[in-house]
Amino acid sequence: MREKLFQYLSFLIEQNLPFLALKMADSNEVKIVAQNDQTWHKTAPDKVAYAVFSKFQSNENQVYITADKTLNFRYSAPTSQPKINQSKIPEDGKKDYLELFEKAMSRLEKQQLSKVVLSRKQEFPLQDSDLEIFERLLDNYTTANGYFFYHPQVGKWLGATPELLMDAQSDGLYTAQSRTDAIPLRVSTMSLAGTAVDDGSLNHVWGDKEKEEQQLVTDFIISQFKESGAIDMKQSPVETVQAGHLIHLRTFIQARSSTNQIERLLGALHPTPAVCGLPRDESMEFIVNNENYDRSYYTGYLGIVNGASHHYFVNLRCMQLVDTKAIIYVGGGVTAKSDALLEYQETRAKMQTMHRLL
Repeated sequence: MREKLFQYLSFLIEQNLPFLALKMADSNEVKIVAQNDQTWHKTAPDKVAYAVFSKFQSNENQVYITADKTLNFRYSAPTSQPKINQSKIPEDGKKDYLELFEKAMSRLEKQQLSKVVLSRKQEFPLQDSDLEIFERLLDNYTTANGYFFYHPQVGKWLGATPELLMDAQSDGLYTAQSRTDAIPLRVSTMSLAGTAVDDGSLNHVWGDKEKEEQQLVTDFIISQFKESGAIDMKQSPVETVQAGHLIHLRTFIQARSSTNQIERLLGALHPTPAVCGLPRDESMEFIVNNENYDRSYYTGYLGIVNGASHHYFVNLRCMQLVDTKAIIYVGGGVTAKSDALLEYQETRAKMQTMHRLL
């Protein structure tokens, strides 16, 4: 099935047909949602099934791919350890990042912001094909949500994101009598923040900065769920989880809602403090005015919708493929307790996730 998967993806690219290929964490299946023409749909189609690829600023240039074809391919990781690039990342962008950090710290110390997520990008030459890189991604990051997105009018993106934005499924108690009926849903999301390099164990001692950062995200999500009408909220204990060569703090949050509240919930969650900051509007304004580049679809979200089933993931640990180069996007949360050089080194550690695939 591996060979058939890449043959089909190659066919779609050669025919310039839009698609989203997604392998969810710990799954042995790659789902492909493909469109039969090159139309760029910027609003959700009036169909039961589709894929979505949204920008960080989700009010502009969203991409919806109608599910003219939906195929599932079984995909198993290789028995031997895949070969990946271990070369050192060239030092680049440090001066600009530290200047951005100082601007942010001025706002944080004045308590105008409690957290802001700073990001940057770096370009690298491509030596292998897009599909060879995607194959390495699937083989190496089995516990992440691996994807390949393509639209001839937008371009190619791929990534291995550890972060669920929202999952919604019918609770199975009710059946809709028409398409306009509201179906009760089980809704789940996660609060993922704090980053450290994995030392081979999950016994990392987290500092106050990382704990505070993760709690800010958790509190925000619970507040937004409540304001959006979700009920029966539950949250798991905070745990340390692995994502490639990095580890993070994670809390799962569950609630109940309905299909007529999905768009409201999605808008309430995105962008979360894990990719933007708090207060959200002020953090967004700082990012747009000071990062000096367009994040585009980085820290946006991607997902597949099929009836009452919704799967959305935050677009992290990703790269954009443009001709003979790869553009890798990285970022991290900054609070008043942050250290500039440590935050910069964190962005380099995160960049390694995608760079080692090149």
